[in-house]
Amino acid sequence: MNTFKVDKKRYRELTNSSPYKELAMLLVYLFRVNKTISKIRLQPLRSLISFFFIPIYKLYSAFLGISLPRATTIDSGFIILHLGAIVINENAIIGKNCTIRQGVTIGSKNKGEVPTIGDNVNFGAGAVVFGKIRIGNNVDIGANAVVYTDVPDNHIAVGNPARILPKKEK
Repeated sequence: MNTFKVDKKRYRELTNSSPYKELAMLLVYLFRVNKTISKIRLQPLRSLISFFFIPIYKLYSAFLGISLPRATTIDSGFIILHLGAIVINENAIIGKNCTIRQGVTIGSKNKGEVPTIGDNVNFGAGAVVFGKIRIGNNVDIGANAVVYTDVPDNHIAVGNPARILPKKEK
């Protein structure tokens, strides 16, 4: 549950608001609980808890319009800022401090070909990232960008198809 503490702290820092006011952050919390349940070693206990918890998780996920499968690997500091039309492939790997907005898709091109997302990645609304690609660290994916090629560290991806540009130094 330590990862949710980091998620919660980062949410407060970015929004100056309580994560409990944002329904999407409640789903992130339920995702973290779901991951914890999947690690229970005693099979009968894990099955019993899962029997009751998973339908609630799936119903809440469908209600919010966010597909966040239990098998997805997501590091700490994960934030969903807005509800709706978010799809994350269960085989995707997401690093620390990822921010996702409404309409984002992190998907596969073919079976098993999913993105690996680095640390400190910021997704704009409607961004689509798919295929066996690597999104580097400290990357911004622009709103409505369609990304199907690697994005190096410290770059931005904008447009459809995405143009990869270096970040301007401040």
